[in-house]
Amino acid sequence: MSVSVSQLIVQAEAAMGPLGHAPSTRMQYSWAWSQFARFCSRDAVEEFSEEAVDAFIEFVAAEHRAGRYKEWKRRLLRKAALVLSEVARTGSYEWRLSRQTHPNDALNGVFRPVQEQFEQWLQGQSLAVMTQNLYATVSRTALAWLPERGVADARALSRIDVSAMVVFLGSRYQPGSMRTVVSALRVLCRFWEESGYGAGLSQAVPAQMVRRVRSVGVVSADGIDALVNSVVVSTPMGLRDRALLILGARTGLRPVDIAGLRLRDIDWPHAQITLTQHKTGALVTLPLLAEVGEAIADYLLHGRPAGGEDDHVFLRSQAPYVGLTPADSLYWVASRAFARSGIITQNGTGRGFRVLRATFATRLLADGTPLPVISGALGHRSITSAKHYLSADEIHMRACCLDFVGIEPKGTRS
Repeated sequence: MSVSVSQLIVQAEAAMGPLGHAPSTRMQYSWAWSQFARFCSRDAVEEFSEEAVDAFIEFVAAEHRAGRYKEWKRRLLRKAALVLSEVARTGSYEWRLSRQTHPNDALNGVFRPVQEQFEQWLQGQSLAVMTQNLYATVSRTALAWLPERGVADARALSRIDVSAMVVFLGSRYQPGSMRTVVSALRVLCRFWEESGYGAGLSQAVPAQMVRRVRSVGVVSADGIDALVNSVVVSTPMGLRDRALLILGARTGLRPVDIAGLRLRDIDWPHAQITLTQHKTGALVTLPLLAEVGEAIADYLLHGRPAGGEDDHVFLRSQAPYVGLTPADSLYWVASRAFARSGIITQNGTGRGFRVLRATFATRLLADGTPLPVISGALGHRSITSAKHYLSADEIHMRACCLDFVGIEPKGTRS
């Protein structure tokens, strides 16, 4: 049965009502739907159709590529159009039922099979899942660019193409990330060589990338207390944020593992937290300190949304009540705490949960904890990864300084 665009928008507004979105969210969707209606009226289209949705999403993507739409606007407009599509098909809408895209959809018919073969090949290389995802992301970015260079055949790649790829990736990633990006590209070239796409391609990848390593940002013990105490615990979100900050500061867990923590991961009778790390895939067991346990219990009993089916410990404070995203939600939890308390790191950089992790490691170093123990507590595969935190242990670093005895500069006064 056909339905007009205006009628469908009214139905969509009614369908989203029970989801409990904030007024600001509903206003954003109303604005986005008005843009869809305006797009349809431009071509004198009054009845809703999937073809109109596809045309609108394509139009929005083109505006985004041209720089006229920001990423947030592209995502909002696309999501709003898909909500209309869902309501038109089913008469209702559920948050998780929108049409999803695959990351490889950006690749054409020539390079998508290559990407899929590479991802399957990575699974057999004894790499951590997070490393596989990182290499796949770099590969996807590079393969999507090749048609712009005029490469139409995956088996026509040359060393010159690979060299140009390094330059292109350098324009897309920060200088500090290029060492990892180049490693990913080298692995991709090895896959190409083993799969018969070309010979000697890896020789076009730089053997080394120089990376400037900065000292990690940490705060004092009093600074950690100030961050935690800056949270207003009279609201459910405040109880959640306080528990998040205490958990990060006392365990040194990565943000992605804090966000991924499940109810079943906490062993209350034995005061332990056991989880599988997202980055390494390794199982780690940490003590559930009294302060951490009390903060989490306070949130679970008095702040966590009731009736939700999501078993993550920490949920969004507004509908939909699902787990947090480490990249956005957790960063803003820490960033707001830094802003409220006025605390800054010793080197002036960093405002996220990684500062809490670095501070945790540095305090262990200052207390004389052996590096292998610290590495185990942080969930590192080797102690090499933990050496990065040595730069923040100023007291012990000063003890390593050498004097000029026996190598005094000429002409100095005695």
